[in-house]
Amino acid sequence: MAIHPSSVQNQAYDEDYYDTTTPHPSSTLRLASKHTTEGYRDGVTASKQEFIQEGFDEGYILGAALGLKVGELLGVLEGLVGTIYGLLASLDKNPNPKSTEQERETLKEQLKKHKKVRETAKEELALEKVFGREYFGEDGVWKWTAAHGDEEDEEMTFDDIVLQHPLVLKWGVIVRKQAEELGLEVTDDVEVDDEENPGDDS
Repeated sequence: MAIHPSSVQNQAYDEDYYDTTTPHPSSTLRLASKHTTEGYRDGVTASKQEFIQEGFDEGYILGAALGLKVGELLGVLEGLVGTIYGLLASLDKNPNPKSTEQERETLKEQLKKHKKVRETAKEELALEKVFGREYFGEDGVWKWTAAHGDEEDEEMTFDDIVLQHPLVLKWGVIVRKQAEELGLEVTDDVEVDDEENPGDDS
């Protein structure tokens, strides 16, 4: 005759056997703590292997794109200052009766103004500010709102995100205005004709 397990007096079927309210020996608590710690470490290790490379790749690309844009803005401002120096030097080398002292003074005033703008840009576009906590969280994700352009269907690129960085937006406008004062135009894109070889004069 078969015996039903519930009729056997075995502590495995005792309702109090798994009672969590009863105190456990300290060795059991140490063992549970050890397993928890090791499980946490294993989870972190697995997570690192799976996500750290992806996060690094994204952060590297965004950081590089942002650094290039900041360098471009500073470079244009440096070029504008150099342009005014060149105009002044040209007036000194080739005195023109039509060139009045007033023109020279105007260029000197422009030079002073452009140098001041350039120095302010260097301070505000310093990497520690561009990549500071005001614009990036501790997880490395940007805090500013990056919205799609006219075409919502297009996937947003890192360049799109960079161009909407608050400091890049601000200084992009300033740089264009500074260039316009000298009759120059600043564009974000440079078109190159692949069919032409600039090194081939023939």
